[in-house]
Amino acid sequence: MSVGIEREYRKAQGVPPSYIMLVVAGGLICANSVWSMTEFGRSGLDWLVVVAWTVAIGRVGLEQWRGRTLVTADGVTVRGALRTRSWAWSEIYGIRVEDNKRGTPRWSAYLYATDGRRARLHHLDDHQLTDPIAEVADLCATAVQLGLTSLETRPDVEERVEREARRRKAWQRTAIAILGVAAALFVFSIWLIVTDRPTHMYLLFVGIPLACVPVLFLALDRFGESRHRRLTRPATRTATGAPPG
Repeated sequence: MSVGIEREYRKAQGVPPSYIMLVVAGGLICANSVWSMTEFGRSGLDWLVVVAWTVAIGRVGLEQWRGRTLVTADGVTVRGALRTRSWAWSEIYGIRVEDNKRGTPRWSAYLYATDGRRARLHHLDDHQLTDPIAEVADLCATAVQLGLTSLETRPDVEERVEREARRRKAWQRTAIAILGVAAALFVFSIWLIVTDRPTHMYLLFVGIPLACVPVLFLALDRFGESRHRRLTRPATRTATGAPPG
């Protein structure tokens, strides 16, 4: 049953176990890096590990503490770890609950704007709610009843949504490729150490991966767009206009 359009979604349950495991793993890795610097002297790689894990743990903590989603008659406001974003109902194309597959939470709600971009609605998920799909369905139905939005499908917006989805896939593939590059560089660095050659850790583990990011993304994004055009290309027709036999 509808409870009106005014709603606030915030952390009501405990922290997800996967987040706790992330914090514990990060703490152990940071402790090991600090111990290594204490015993063997400061290392740029150890500092990089400590900073990266500290940022990751801090982001998780801030998101759990600050994160919330506020819905009003004016629109939707999402407060994340560091910033707050708002959309008027005229800028909102729809709200969808999607399967994160191996992610946590498994089912999360996403706001899709008319420019095709999406934003996760913090705490509107299956960890905080028993049935987020029913909650989002009721929320959208209430918004339609109040004349705040429409469920009409807009082909131009759908195309922008699909384009942004392909860009996200390109970024995901880029991240996987960078992990492969880092693994290859790690093996190469071991060979340099064994052969008593200069290792150049900053270049290997910072410079080269960062330089590879834009190159890999552009290549993978272009590959995704070419594949999309190839799969959606209309069937070739004969001179008479009929499809080929």
